[in-house]
Amino acid sequence: MNRLERWINIALINLTIVALLGLILRCKMSFSIPFINFKNLLHAHSHFAFGGWITLALLALITYRIIPVQYHKKPVYKWLFTGILINAYGMLISFPAQGYGLYAILFSTFFIFVLYGFAYVFIKDLFKSGITKPVKLLATGAVAYMTLSSAGPFTLAYLLATKSSDIILYKDAIYTYLHLQYNGFFTLAVFALLLHFLKSGNKSMIWFAHLLNASVIPSMFISYLWHYPGMIMQIIAIAGSILTILSVTWFFIMLLHIWPYFGILHPLAKKIALIALASFVIKMVFQALTIIPSLGALIFTNRPVIIGFLHLVLLGFITLYLLADFIQSGLLSGKKSTVFAIWVFIAGILLNEVTLFMQGFGFMLMMSSSFSNWLLLAAGACLFSGALLITISEWKYNSLLKPYDNRIKPFNHSLNHKNQ
Repeated sequence: MNRLERWINIALINLTIVALLGLILRCKMSFSIPFINFKNLLHAHSHFAFGGWITLALLALITYRIIPVQYHKKPVYKWLFTGILINAYGMLISFPAQGYGLYAILFSTFFIFVLYGFAYVFIKDLFKSGITKPVKLLATGAVAYMTLSSAGPFTLAYLLATKSSDIILYKDAIYTYLHLQYNGFFTLAVFALLLHFLKSGNKSMIWFAHLLNASVIPSMFISYLWHYPGMIMQIIAIAGSILTILSVTWFFIMLLHIWPYFGILHPLAKKIALIALASFVIKMVFQALTIIPSLGALIFTNRPVIIGFLHLVLLGFITLYLLADFIQSGLLSGKKSTVFAIWVFIAGILLNEVTLFMQGFGFMLMMSSSFSNWLLLAAGACLFSGALLITISEWKYNSLLKPYDNRIKPFNHSLNHKNQ
C-alpha cells in the first residue's frame, strides 16, 4: 500500500465517523438523550468533518498527485499528515467532553499551526514543479485560502478571551472561516485535481482558474451583507457576485473543451462527478443570488437553508467529487458492494438536501412540520450506512482481493493513452 492509499483509507474511516456523529445529532433532535450535549457534539462533528475527512483527503491528493515524487516522498509530509490526524482526533475526543475547553482549544490551535507548516512546504515544492499554469494557480490559491481562513477561529478566540458580546464580529468571523474553507480551499483544491487529471492548460482553463481565484475574497463580502454594511462593502460584494457568475460562465466554456474526456471515465465515476459538478454550479448560482438584499436577508436568518447550503458543498460537491476520484484512480474498487454503498450514501445526500431546503422554505412561509426531523434522521441513517458499507467493503477488498487484481489502471492511464 503506497502513501496516498494509506491516507485515503484513513480518511474514509474518518468519513464514517463523521457520518456516525451526524446520525447521533439527528437522533438527539428526535429523541431525548440527556447524556449527550448537542452543541458540544456538533462542534466535534464539524471540526472532524473538516480536519479528519476533507482536509486530510484533499491535502493528501494534491500532495501525492500534483507534487513530483522527488518532493512528496520527503519525510516532512508524513509528519505533517500525522500531525493533522493527531489533532483531528484530539478535537474529536475533546469537543464532546468539554466543548470549547482547554484541550479542544489546544488541539484546534495545533491543527492550524500544522497547516501553516504544510502550506510553507507545499507551496515551496509546488513552485519547483513543472505543472500547468491553471493547476499551479488553483493549488496555490487553495492552500493560501486554507491558511487565511484561520483568521476566523483566532477572532473567535479573541472574543472568547475578552468575553465580548459583539454579535456582528462573532458571526462575521464564522462566515469568514466557512467562506474561505468552502469557496476557497475546498473548491480550488478540487479543481486543481480535476485540471491536473486533464493534463492540459488551454486558455479556457487558465481564465477559469484566474476568475475562480479572483472571486473568493470579493464574494466573501456577500456574507457580511446580513448586517447592512456601508457602501464600500456593498460595492465589493457586488463585484464578488459578478466574479462568481463569470466563474460559472467560464466553467461551462471550459466544460465544452473537456467534455470528450468524460467518455474515458469509469461509468460510475462519471455519474458521480457530474452530480458533484452540478452541485458546484448550484452552489455558485445560489451564492451569487444572495447579493439581492431581500433574498440575502431572508437566507442569512434561515438556519435550515444555511445548513442545507453547507451540506450541499461539503457532501454534494466536495465529498462526491472525492468518491468519483477514488473510483477512477482505483483507490475505491468497482465491486458491487461498494457501488451499492455509494448509491446509499448519495440517496442520503439527496434526502438531506431536499428536506433541509423544504424546511427552510417552510420557515419562510411560517409553516413547520415535525415530520422533517424524521426525514433528516433517515438521511443521516443512509449517510452513515453508506459510509460504513464503503469502508467495510474496501477493507475486505484491500485485504483479500486487491493484491491479485491487475484490472485497475493508474489514474491518468486512459487519458495519457488518448493523448498519445
